[in-house]
Amino acid sequence: MGRGAEPLDAEMLDGFAATLGVPVAVLAELTGVRPSTASRTPTPEAVDTAAPIWEIRHLTGERKGQLTAYAEVPGRE
Repeated sequence: MGRGAEPLDAEMLDGFAATLGVPVAVLAELTGVRPSTASRTPTPEAVDTAAPIWEIRHLTGERKGQLTAYAEVPGRE
């Protein structure tokens, strides 16, 4: 999508809205993509999953690498 290989669609728009914590209508207006007809509010689980994805943007490349290495250790939950 970022390189134009896959176009942004309504389902992706919903996912980005949940991840970014932005209303779908705002992203739809900014991107020109029509939102899905099923107005969906993200579940608490989706919001909880999206939160660390959004927060990781503050990490340096080195810290992201350390976090990835930590997450890949067998037996971690």
